Amino acid sequence: MHDERGEASVKWEDATPGHRRPAFSVESSAPTGREVRRDRGLELLSIAPEDTFNPYDRRPAERTERAPRRDLRKLSEWIKMMRELEERKRRGEDD
Repeated sequence: MHDERGEASVKWEDATPGHRRPAFSVESSAPTGREVRRDRGLELLSIAPEDTFNPYDRRPAERTERAPRRDLRKLSEWIKMMRELEERKRRGEDD
């Protein structure tokens, strides 16, 4: 049911006095899925332990070489130089 704005709404209605809700129960005589497959002649699936994947057993690959060290002083100088160039462009200066 939808209201005047088009939004879904629910209208509750009380059950009649003679209404009885059916009781649900689990039947123990029903065959299990394994029994049904066996009766139909289907092969049961199983997982071999060596085929399973455990994400917690993963280990990162070992590094063979170390990455070259970066000279942060040169990086700092380059950043300063680039800031100065940007400032000159803003002021309209030419080299």
